[in-house]
Amino acid sequence: MQEKRRFKRFRVDLLELSGKMSLASKMEIIDISIGGVALKADRRLNIDKEYVIKLGDSKRATDLKGVVVRSELTGFEQGYKGEPAAVYTAGMIFNAGQEVKIRDVLTMLKQYKKESVPVARDLRQNVRFLITTPADNTLNFPAQFKVKEISLSGMRILTDQPLDIESKTPMALSLHADASVSFMGRIATCLAIEESGHPLYDIGVEFKDLAEKDRALLNEFIGYLATQKIPSS
Repeated sequence: MQEKRRFKRFRVDLLELSGKMSLASKMEIIDISIGGVALKADRRLNIDKEYVIKLGDSKRATDLKGVVVRSELTGFEQGYKGEPAAVYTAGMIFNAGQEVKIRDVLTMLKQYKKESVPVARDLRQNVRFLITTPADNTLNFPAQFKVKEISLSGMRILTDQPLDIESKTPMALSLHADASVSFMGRIATCLAIEESGHPLYDIGVEFKDLAEKDRALLNEFIGYLATQKIPSS
């Protein structure tokens, strides 16, 4: 965020103000079955961590949850600015209870006339389908953050997830039990720090694409902070 701030920032450490953000990467699915999925992504996935994959197109999409059992760096590709971008390959096992949703996805893939691949020699029982061209698939996983300072234009947060400067991330901020605001957050700064022996990131976020109702809620909340004489900077 800019040094010359248009709006007063309020410190909200003691209010325990928190929110969620959806980190996303473009990915390419290598193959998929009832039991799990193999994929390539430009973000390293942590083994034993649960993620959500959104599969579909502009008309229909399905969210599937699974746990990563394999993850490794497999190479580099050219990024959108010409810089080398890391490519990771991961294997994920789907959570139980999603069989109907997964079958719907497999049916959709058949309709796309993708190539079928024979069952592998490890005797797995599920036929897997090769996706020959990357679809508009997104890898989403929620991350928590704690708000340190907030103003009408942005906020400073603390989280365990590093974010690329100038990237944009969907975020939701819980102002109180009955109200939350959703917006696109532009990452202005990202500083690595350490707290209680754990790596954390102090991140400056600019509010973008606020709906009118969300902007009104934010204005109301900032007005409340002003009346409560919350310390500002």
